[in-house]
Amino acid sequence: MLLVLIWTWPLAAQSVNARFSTSLYTWERQLSETESQNRLRLYQTLQLTVGQMAGQNLSAHFYGQLSGDLAQSAEEDPIPRVYNFYLQWYDRKGGLERVKLGRLRSYAGVAYGTVDGVDVSLRFGKYFKLGGFVGALVPFSNRVEVGNWDDHHAFGLRLSTRQLLGSTVLLSFVQRNRRPAPYAQPGRYTQKRLTFQSLEQRLVGLDVYRRFGRRVTAYARLDYDLLQERVRRGQVELNLQPAERWRVTLDFMHRAPLLEANSIFWVFQTSTIQDFGLRASWQVRPAWSLYADVGYVNYASDETVRFGLGVRGPYGFLGYNFRSGYGGASNGVNANFRYPLTLQVGVIASLGFSRYSLFREDFDKYSATTGSLGFYFRPARSFSLDVLGQALSNRFYKRDARIFVKANYWIFTSKR
Repeated sequence: MLLVLIWTWPLAAQSVNARFSTSLYTWERQLSETESQNRLRLYQTLQLTVGQMAGQNLSAHFYGQLSGDLAQSAEEDPIPRVYNFYLQWYDRKGGLERVKLGRLRSYAGVAYGTVDGVDVSLRFGKYFKLGGFVGALVPFSNRVEVGNWDDHHAFGLRLSTRQLLGSTVLLSFVQRNRRPAPYAQPGRYTQKRLTFQSLEQRLVGLDVYRRFGRRVTAYARLDYDLLQERVRRGQVELNLQPAERWRVTLDFMHRAPLLEANSIFWVFQTSTIQDFGLRASWQVRPAWSLYADVGYVNYASDETVRFGLGVRGPYGFLGYNFRSGYGGASNGVNANFRYPLTLQVGVIASLGFSRYSLFREDFDKYSATTGSLGFYFRPARSFSLDVLGQALSNRFYKRDARIFVKANYWIFTSKR
């Protein structure tokens, strides 16, 4: 029905912005030591915006993808995806700022998610906004279908202001219900077929952003889980500019495992982590800069340290990364290069080498090498073509070669 409304609306004053992306990805899949399959997967993506459907207020938006394997038949191919598909009414000055109707994704603190429903934003004076969304959650499926409200739905609220003691503040809330599939057979010991409640999340969040003069900004976030009565995420980030060419960022994050209230995984013991980080960059020249970062992660009974450094130039970067502690150890170098040969054609290349151990630092060490080489072609504003060859060598594959091809085509029209 929404697609019919878009294309039957009077076209006298419409603007159309469409982007078509066609991608081909080919690789060889090793099923066993003696058997392999060649894969050639096609992805066709469309992003479409139709504006000025009712003066300057109404617009339609679509973002979807169709994929399938051209070399090997697959049971569910072709696979359609509709990421968003909605009508939007927007008023720059009125109290009713925005209304979205259809398949849409909302972003605001903890109040985020993709639903088939409605999203509304209201203005109160110059500085306050109140909004929210409600709808059925998109099913986990390889088909285009609308979810069942009784089994899968969500709603969220958001209240924001840009003038609270000189800060930008966002208060948000979300509740998600997604009924898990019951066990098909009775339990071995209980002889019962378990079922779970559909209520999986009820979160409240607070985001605060503040600027101190020209050289200091601060951001803080707190997500609290009302069902499990714990802080799910706490974050503080401080950005400094001590000198004209220097940028320094200090951040701290407290995180709890992402386990829903109706998940069976709550039978396992869980713990939180604390992540500390420091990043700095120095702009040596207008097109050249040096960067470095240091991090420390504290677990309940272990820890991890990491650091990296590198240089960025006008045509790419060269960097080194090191990690040691919980989960093993790794260190490696990587480089990325992008050089224009003409105004329309350029070369793209990358190379990486790493040495690592899994689980513990004293376990066996392995090596991995990755590389890519290709080109891009931009003959016009409305068309582009990228071709990239990729190669990998590690403990499992002596040689793993792949080819990626992507073509983009844009359509811009405006009728007044």
